[in-house]
Amino acid sequence: MLLIICLSSGVGGVQLSSHLVSAPCPAGYFPCNSSDVCVEQRMNCDSKMDCPDNSDEWSCEDNSRKNYYDQMFKKRPDADREQNMSRCELRISPNECHCSKRSLFCNHRDLRKIPVLLPQNLQELDLSGNKLNIIKKSEFPELRHLDTLILTSSEVLLLETEALGNLMYLKKLYLTNNRISIISNGTFWSNTNLKLLVLSHNPLSALSPGAFLGLYNLEELDLRDCGLHNLPLGVFDDLLKLQMLWLEGNHLEYLPPYIFRNLSNLEVLSLSRNELTTVNEKSFTGLINLKSLALSKNHLHTLRSGSFSNLSSLLKLDLHSNNIRSVDEKAFSMLPKLESLNLKKNSLKSLNPGAFAELLQLRHIYFDEFHLCSLALHVRVCEPRGDGISSIAHLLDSVVLRVSVWLVACVAGLGNIAVLVGRFLFVEPNEVHSFYIKNLSLADLLMSVYLFVIAAYDQVFRGEYIHHESTWRHSWQCNMCGFLSTLSSESSVLILTVITIDRYTSILYPLSLKRRTIVSASFAMGAVWSVAILFAALPMMNLEYYGDEFYGNNGVCLPLHIHEPFGQAWEYSTFLFCGLNLVAFLFILFAYISMFFSISRSKIGLRSTQQLQDRTIAKRFAFIVGTDFLCWVPIVLIKVIAMSGVEIQKDLYAWVAVFLLPVNSALNPVLFTLTTKLFKQHLAKIVYSCRQPAATHDNSGISLTSMLHHKSSNKRTLMTTFSEVRQC
Repeated sequence: MLLIICLSSGVGGVQLSSHLVSAPCPAGYFPCNSSDVCVEQRMNCDSKMDCPDNSDEWSCEDNSRKNYYDQMFKKRPDADREQNMSRCELRISPNECHCSKRSLFCNHRDLRKIPVLLPQNLQELDLSGNKLNIIKKSEFPELRHLDTLILTSSEVLLLETEALGNLMYLKKLYLTNNRISIISNGTFWSNTNLKLLVLSHNPLSALSPGAFLGLYNLEELDLRDCGLHNLPLGVFDDLLKLQMLWLEGNHLEYLPPYIFRNLSNLEVLSLSRNELTTVNEKSFTGLINLKSLALSKNHLHTLRSGSFSNLSSLLKLDLHSNNIRSVDEKAFSMLPKLESLNLKKNSLKSLNPGAFAELLQLRHIYFDEFHLCSLALHVRVCEPRGDGISSIAHLLDSVVLRVSVWLVACVAGLGNIAVLVGRFLFVEPNEVHSFYIKNLSLADLLMSVYLFVIAAYDQVFRGEYIHHESTWRHSWQCNMCGFLSTLSSESSVLILTVITIDRYTSILYPLSLKRRTIVSASFAMGAVWSVAILFAALPMMNLEYYGDEFYGNNGVCLPLHIHEPFGQAWEYSTFLFCGLNLVAFLFILFAYISMFFSISRSKIGLRSTQQLQDRTIAKRFAFIVGTDFLCWVPIVLIKVIAMSGVEIQKDLYAWVAVFLLPVNSALNPVLFTLTTKLFKQHLAKIVYSCRQPAATHDNSGISLTSMLHHKSSNKRTLMTTFSEVRQC
């Protein structure tokens, strides 16, 4: 009945994954290059040929992103040096240096001053790894052919004004990883031919307004990891030909308006790993040719309309690893050429449906959650394509996963129904034990109902899940599925705990405690179900703490929260899966170890028949609880590992959520009832009575009819049989 109710409001109809069209492709579909076939967004660049001409797998690389990282991670100036060493072409060469062609390598020589008698035809000079401290004015001789100067890791504290004044034709200057704290006004005034200036990893903290005066031909400026807290207005005004500016890894909290006003040739701007909290549209005034903008790993929380209004040439925008929660509808409206947009690792749960509508040239977009791709159906490639469980096309993406869900649901359902029916029909001498097993089977049966609902909705949404994903996760059906799975798993654990307590007290304290009755067992089960229902129902009570996605965090409506271990209501999820369940299993483990030690020390011959029966039950339950424990320990470990910051593979989450968690529901009826000798004997008697009804009736006492209608006359026989089963 519950399955029918849950499906009654589902959306029917499944679109074909590809179809012939004479008109332009509908939303979410893209035309093949040389035919009228349209393919869905998910089919583009998935390593499968879906177009007749295979054009759905063409041009799949994000070139804007690739170009940015190629520019960011360049080779060091000394890379491949040993392989390229050749005959020296210099007229003179200092003894402390190695020579190759027209290059001198005086690195790591413990030099404390610039070598004298440097040849006039010198083109490259490497002084890295020395102890130069202060570079004084005109300390370098006039070297008209010097192209590259490397002063990396040379403990440089200060560059005096025009310290490099004699190197007027210098084009590349590397000052990485020194101790320079200030760049004075006019320091590079005479180096007008400089094209590359690398100042990364220096404790600058602040720049003088005239620090880069005279660098009219500079094309690349690297200020990464310099501890900068602010940028004085006008500091970049002389850099008219600058193409790449690296400012990442500083402490910038604010970009002054018009700070980049003269950088009309700038193509790459990296502001990643700073402390920016907002984007001022006037900050980017003048960047009319900017192609790549990196704002990742800042503290942005809102993108307002017009934030990027002066970036009409932008091709790549990287906003990953911020705290962006809301995006105004017109935030990206002034980016007509944008091809790549990265919004991964933000706090986005929902966006305005029109947020990406005006990005008509967008080819690649990146989110944390694939369901946001429904807002960018016009984008050719949207990632991720799934979350390990679901994909853009299917609620259960893996074929193996789909088969497993149906298989586990059927096994759990049929097995637990058989247990319930059998234990209601057969008379058992230990009615308390049977009562506990009935409750455990009912709890496990709820898990099979949950799996059937998920499997059924997977069929309903097949091929078009992305169109229903948000509605499904926020629906009452998904909440009900989460309720059922939580109720089933928690009640199962609690019932096993009660059974363990019952066995523990019966074996360790057989004389000091009153024997349990069906009344006390009923009270215990009533308490268990009440607590389990409360735990499962709390997230559905519209409390602000739980939000609206505690159960709807994923397509299968399970509150494990492994990929967002510190998301909303993470404490409650941790309490259920790492707290309550772990404590219960630790107690169960302790109890059965104690029982085993007690049994091993006792003399079985001195115990009563009832005590012998209790021992056998304890042994059997130890095996059963051991299998349950092995199934739960991985879940607890994965949850703890996720909370420690280790990224969990999405495929692993899928198997934990859909297979590992429900598998006990399929195993419990087999272990508890269907493999017991008592059940086999009852089954054998039924089969025997069906084959020889007359003989069975004459012999009396072993047919199913006789068992059901003459309970009292056969009670002693059943007691004897059950006792034998327990002693086996």
